[in-house]
Parts: sequence; C-alpha cells; structure tokens
Amino acid sequence: MGTKTTEIETYIINKVKEYRINAGMSQRKLCLELNLSPSYVFRAESPKYETKYNHNQLNEIAKLFNCKIADFMPDPFVTTNCIEEFAEIHPRFRLKYEELQRQEEEKSMKKLEERAKEKARKKQKSSKK
Repeated sequence: MGTKTTEIETYIINKVKEYRINAGMSQRKLCLELNLSPSYVFRAESPKYETKYNHNQLNEIAKLFNCKIADFMPDPFVTTNCIEEFAEIHPRFRLKYEELQRQEEEKSMKKLEERAKEKARKKQKSSKK
C-alpha cells in the first residue's frame, strides 16, 4: 500500500510528531489536548491513513508547543509539485479537475467563436455601406 499523503503533508505531520516527542507527549495526550478522537494522531502519523492536520489543529498544536505554525512548514518549500502529487494519490480529484479544465476550454472556445462571428458581422456590415 502506497503513501496517502503528499510530501508537504508528510513533512508537516513529521514536524508535529517531532515536537510531540520532544515535549514527551503521547499520541493519546495530544488527542485529548486537541479534543480529537483517541486514535486521530496515530492515524495522522501512520502512512496507511489519509488523516492529516488542518490549519485549525496546527494553530492549537503551535499554542501547545509554544511555537509558530510556520515551524511545522518546510523552509522555503518542498520542490515536489504537490498539486500533481495530490491528484495522483486521489484520482477522483484528478478527474474532477480535468472535467473543470475541459469545461473552461469549451467556454473559451465558444467565446472565441462568438467574437469571430461578431467581427465577421461587423466587417460584413461595413462592406455593405
């Protein structure tokens, strides 16, 4: 079974884990501090699950460990294309994105065709004068 998180998600999870371990805090204790289910941190730290921390949770974790949310982020960034990586991990999102992209291309083509028709009408009108 492959990983279910992107490189940046894994980085953030591992940073939180590092802070948690350095503080001598168990997974269960962190769950209690954040009002999460008792297995949430275990699932977040396991590559078998899609569980991740959201921005609100990261804010509360930063308060607990007296650090900045930015301390959990890579500096300056990860080099992997995380959007592409996310789409590979979650094919249904790729399909949705591709459908939206196709719809936008169709709209653009329609607009171009309408402009061309309008331009042709104007040209035809001016040539009749």
